[in-house]
Amino acid sequence: MLKANLYFDQIDFYKYLPQTDCKECGLDSCKELLKRLKTGGIKPEVCPHISKNMAHAFNTALNVDRIIPEIELIQLPVLAESGLVEFNMPDKNSSLLISCNSEITQLAISAIFATTIKPFYVLFVDTKGDTVDMAMIYKTFTAKCVKDMIVDSSMSERLNHKEMIIPGFAKPLNREIERLTGWNVNIGPVCCGELPLYFGEDWVAP
Repeated sequence: MLKANLYFDQIDFYKYLPQTDCKECGLDSCKELLKRLKTGGIKPEVCPHISKNMAHAFNTALNVDRIIPEIELIQLPVLAESGLVEFNMPDKNSSLLISCNSEITQLAISAIFATTIKPFYVLFVDTKGDTVDMAMIYKTFTAKCVKDMIVDSSMSERLNHKEMIIPGFAKPLNREIERLTGWNVNIGPVCCGELPLYFGEDWVAP
C-alpha cells in the first residue's frame, strides 16, 4: 500500500530543544541528543531543561508515525464535513486552528489531539476535500474561505481573542487573511504531528 505523505520528515525537533549544549544529559550536544531521541535510544526526560509537558510533547511527536494511522495514497480528494469542531471542551480562551475538510487531514488531527487534554477549536474550511498542500496548489484554500468560516461560525462571539493558527503550507495567505478578517494570524507547522511541540508546555497529557 502506498501511504499518503503526512510530512513527518518536516517536523523541526531541534528548534524545540534548549540548544545550550550544556552536556547535563550526558551527551556532547543537543544535536547528539536529538539523534539519540530519534533512534529511540534515549528519552527526552534525560534533559533537565525539558519539562514534563514538553517531554510528553516530544514523545508524541517522535512517535507520530504510530499515533496517526497509516493512510492510503489516493488519486482523488476524500471529502469530509466542513465547519467548526470542538476538541476537549474549549472555552473563550482556547486556541483556534484553521484546516481543511480533507478526511485524511481530519483523521490525522483527531489522532494527534487525542494525546492531550488541551482544548481547541478547529475550523475545517471547505477545500473540496483537498489536503492543505493540494488546496494551496488548486487554490481551494483561500483567505475568503477562512473569512467566511470565521463569520459563519460566530468565532468572534465564542472567543475573547482574535488569534488564529493556520497550517504552515498556507503561510503565503497570512497577510491576506489578516486583512480580510481583522484577526492576527500565526503560522503553524507544516505537519500536524509537530503541533505538540508547537504548543509545548500546554500539551498536557490526558
